[in-house]
Parts: sequence; C-alpha cells; structure tokens
Amino acid sequence: MISTLRKRNNPTLQKKATRSDDNKLVKSVLYKTLLQFIIIGCFWTVGFFTESSEVVKILFLIVNSQQGTFIFLIHCVLNYEVRLQYKSFLNRFCFSSKAKN
Repeated sequence: MISTLRKRNNPTLQKKATRSDDNKLVKSVLYKTLLQFIIIGCFWTVGFFTESSEVVKILFLIVNSQQGTFIFLIHCVLNYEVRLQYKSFLNRFCFSSKAKN
C-alpha cells in the first residue's frame, strides 16, 4: 500500500518519510476509506427498507442527496493541508478587502 501511494503524483506522498509517517499515511487512508464506505455503502442499506415507511423514504432521500457533501467533508475539511490552504485563502480574501477600504 505504501509503495502504491508513493507512486502517485503528489509531492507530499513522495517525500522521504520515516516509518511513523508511513503508519500515519496508512491510518489516514484506511480512515477515509472506512468513512467513505459508510457514506456510500451503508446508507444504501436503508434503501432496502423504504417500502415499510414514508419516514424511511424521506430519510433515505435526505441522506443520499447529501453524499457529495459528506465526501467533501472527508477529503477536504478533514485534510490538514487543504484546511491550511482554505485558511490562507480566506485570510487573503478577507483582510485584503479590508485593507483596500
């Protein structure tokens, strides 16, 4: 798994890393995989029970319509590097407009 991740075109993954960095990388990938499995796979099991109740149909509709939002949260909001970039962008965007006024 480590060798496959290192072959990707991502400078963060290709840097020289210690064994503990490799362990963190594997844990991060497994965590994201588990969360994505829950979001995409497990919510669809609710679909099997939609015939029983209108409430279950509405719940299924709401949860499945938000799958993209949940995937965004997993891959962007939970990613440290992406959070840093968002902070940097928002600081430049917010403070640069105040400085011009």
